[in-house]
Amino acid sequence: MTYAATPIVGVTAQIGDPSALFGLSGPAYAGLSFVSVLIAAVTLIDRREDFVDRAVDRVGSTSLIAVFYGLLPFALVGFIGGYVLSQAARVGVGGATMVQGWVLVVGLVGASFAGLGYLVVGTVLTEMEGARRPWHGAVVGSVLSAVPWLVLPTLPAILVWFLVPAIGLGAPTRRWVHGARTVESEATE
Repeated sequence: MTYAATPIVGVTAQIGDPSALFGLSGPAYAGLSFVSVLIAAVTLIDRREDFVDRAVDRVGSTSLIAVFYGLLPFALVGFIGGYVLSQAARVGVGGATMVQGWVLVVGLVGASFAGLGYLVVGTVLTEMEGARRPWHGAVVGSVLSAVPWLVLPTLPAILVWFLVPAIGLGAPTRRWVHGARTVESEATE
């Protein structure tokens, strides 16, 4: 019985310490965060600048409760990613390559949400100084995404890394959750 419990303890320890899963240092996480958020933000500005503008407009008009709505996309991606992975393991489909591929897909979707959140926060911060500059906001947001990894231990850095983009994601997510979808409302957006 003790032999069967040993691998479970090792897996639990790895899940509790993210650095054990990836083995990266704080500066490596910071660089990875900066690059991934910058790529996602630039892609969003290039392809959906009107959506980014609406998201920035909505941030100032919502309450602080919207931050909890901003955590919803991350929770949804994590839940769906974990559910698909557990069902595939239950059925016995795939192996290590499938798991790594799925984790990459879930990571890219999560990074896209984080990129949008950091882009919105960065754009709001640059807008305080004058005109709206989403391209500058992309750089400011990317820098903000790297800071927790440089100044905090891993677990608090993860928490801060998700909370900051939740501020930017809160208003659009709240509108999506509570918005009425009609033909007329979709035509105006």
